[in-house]
Amino acid sequence: MGTDSYDDLLIRVENDLLGLGMTPVILDTMPLKENSGLDGVAYLKGNKAYIFVDKTLSIFDKAKTLVEEYHHAISDIGNHMDYDATLAHNDEIDARESVIKYMTPEKVILRVAHEYEDQPFEAWMLCEYLGYPLDFAQETVNLYRRNGLLS
Repeated sequence: MGTDSYDDLLIRVENDLLGLGMTPVILDTMPLKENSGLDGVAYLKGNKAYIFVDKTLSIFDKAKTLVEEYHHAISDIGNHMDYDATLAHNDEIDARESVIKYMTPEKVILRVAHEYEDQPFEAWMLCEYLGYPLDFAQETVNLYRRNGLLS
């Protein structure tokens, strides 16, 4: 994933927050991990959605963290800091699936499948076409197989 793709995703998150009536405040230039050990943090205050992403992450990890924190910001389920709680665990699973679907909507999967229409759909195609790391590409393929979009 390149910088242009990250910038497009950042604009999309900002526009989606604005569409929900929230004012986005997104910072990805802070040493968050150094100070807190976290890749990202999100919280709401009034009509503002604050999303902080660690500046030392790779472009792909910044993108993934941005989308994950966006979903946490718009979710009212669970306590994201208490990963031992069942509700928070379920929220993390839902957030992970939401990240995959947000970063790789069905129309993108279908476009990639069309590019490689003479082959069965595999994770490496997302690596090549979108610049995804193999583990995230495989998670994406697995999710869309479970949902019936891919066979």
